[in-house]
Amino acid sequence: MRVETGAEPVAPWARRFVSTFLALFVIAGAFGLEAWPLTGWRLFADARAARQVSWEAVTVDGAGRERPIPWNDLPVRFRGNVQVLKGFQGLRPSRQAEVCAAWADAVRARGGDVRAVRVYRVETDVSRRAGDRAAPASRSLRFTCRDGTVQATGGPGG
Repeated sequence: MRVETGAEPVAPWARRFVSTFLALFVIAGAFGLEAWPLTGWRLFADARAARQVSWEAVTVDGAGRERPIPWNDLPVRFRGNVQVLKGFQGLRPSRQAEVCAAWADAVRARGGDVRAVRVYRVETDVSRRAGDRAAPASRSLRFTCRDGTVQATGGPGG
């Protein structure tokens, strides 16, 4: 007895396509291949070190208050500046001054009061706990940009 569902039968090519795609998906996962749209899931599966270093840039206003640079609110050309920030310490001092000036000008264009830009090295140790939460990260000032100059402070770290 055949039951009529109203649905048309699946084309043989569609079954082959789905079977091939699923097989490739499993192979990519098993061998850690990254070939979009297939993935080895390394982004989510790789172990990370307990100590992680990142960088933070802030603006300083006339009253000395610090505010993180709002990357997502700046023009699209500044969206990749988190990568620039990672390599900031390796730039020539003249290039560092140019980068700081561009960041400051972009924040000023949004109406911000910017007297200086500071770049901090932020170290997070995810193995340290404060009760049931992660312990706060430690920040150390590494660069201060003001009036077209850059003053480096602290150790090399990085």
